[in-house]
Amino acid sequence: MLLLKMGQREHMEQFRKGLLYMNTLSYFRGLDGDPARADRYEGLTHIFQPKDIVMTISAPGFGEITAGPKDLAGATTLSLNSESCCNLFCLHAITTPVNGALFPSEHEWFGDSVVLVLTAPDFLARVVAAAKARTFAGKSGLVEYYDDDTYTGKLDKFKKSKRFIHQREYRIAIGSPGTDPLILDIGDIAGITSEVVSLCEANNVFKFSEEDARAAGLS
Repeated sequence: MLLLKMGQREHMEQFRKGLLYMNTLSYFRGLDGDPARADRYEGLTHIFQPKDIVMTISAPGFGEITAGPKDLAGATTLSLNSESCCNLFCLHAITTPVNGALFPSEHEWFGDSVVLVLTAPDFLARVVAAAKARTFAGKSGLVEYYDDDTYTGKLDKFKKSKRFIHQREYRIAIGSPGTDPLILDIGDIAGITSEVVSLCEANNVFKFSEEDARAAGLS
């Protein structure tokens, strides 16, 4: 697995110094005017399609109301505050060859720069060590993408709508009781990252096709 980080150049320079700026999950849920990052489904714990549920609501003074599949206009979602109490660090993961542009122009991206993590295991080991040093509990992994028009079931912070599937996200989530951003200092990582590359040049600089893998002696 290869990992890349996208963002504004100044933030990418900070990233190479080992400063991981982690916004809260609720931050991404509340974003407006940022289609590459805003996600109103962030922090949900369940999603139910109309065809899969019958909903009964009982409230004092209103009696009992039952709504079936034909009565519901869209998916019903549930969220718990406990699921939103975490800070996220998001990266772009390459797990299979990419034939064609790494960042196709038909998709929305964010920031103006990219940094490649040269050795993902070393990077992740430093994240774990820094989190443990501050007694933070956390989890990391690839995001799983679901179809929000058809999927019924459990959700968590590692599941996102398929409209984000092009982002190939690898996510680091650290539990936190507050609502403020977190800066995790993992120490200087300039030695295990590339220089900062402009996003507009990234498709020419970074090549991860099958042909490139063979040329590098990889199978």
